[in-house]
Amino acid sequence: MVVLAGALALGTAACGSGGDDAAPAAGGDGRTITIKDFDYAPRDIEAKVGDTITVVNADAASHTLTAEDKAFDTGPFGKETKTFTVSKAGKFTYSCTVHPYMPKGVIQVSA
Repeated sequence: MVVLAGALALGTAACGSGGDDAAPAAGGDGRTITIKDFDYAPRDIEAKVGDTITVVNADAASHTLTAEDKAFDTGPFGKETKTFTVSKAGKFTYSCTVHPYMPKGVIQVSA
């Protein structure tokens, strides 16, 4: 009986919420954007001031996640993970400075 309860708990935790990727981060948990096939997923996210944004580059090519106003910039990085903390509220359009033809995204940051 204990084994079954543990298995059910693990199964429930592994399923996740299945929620909308553009939902606000709760309690400063942060958000993740993955770069794959020269695209960002999700492109648009919501966060709060103080949240940590994780950027995962799943491509072999180097990319950046750079705000148009330079509020944040991962700098070029290869197949690895970068993080940054959003420090001010606003709507930040971002792109890859290495590949300007890639689709742009938006990080909407609330106070």
